[in-house]
Amino acid sequence: MPVDCQALLARRAAVAEEMTQAIGRLGVLVREEQELQDRLRRGAEAAGSRANPFATAATVMDAICSELTRAGLSPHRADPAVRLADLVDHQNRRYRDQAAVRQPAGTPTAA
Repeated sequence: MPVDCQALLARRAAVAEEMTQAIGRLGVLVREEQELQDRLRRGAEAAGSRANPFATAATVMDAICSELTRAGLSPHRADPAVRLADLVDHQNRRYRDQAAVRQPAGTPTAA
């Protein structure tokens, strides 16, 4: 059964785009959560509270990383300049280039 490499590469690109959109949505929600936390903290301070209930050992980001770990991922510090879609595009291009070189090598020669 031959493998349709072009279809698999196209699906990888589509999956990368879906993941990028999900990550973008997570980023929006994290920023919103941070703003809500800040507004709540300022409101409590204005009402006379000196304690910050959000100053805990574990942060929301720690919990997000924990949830990602529970989902089977291993988050770590990374270069924010690396883009998932760009990486997959680059890998797909390399795969196609390597396949183009392999193809002629697989044909019989007159030697």
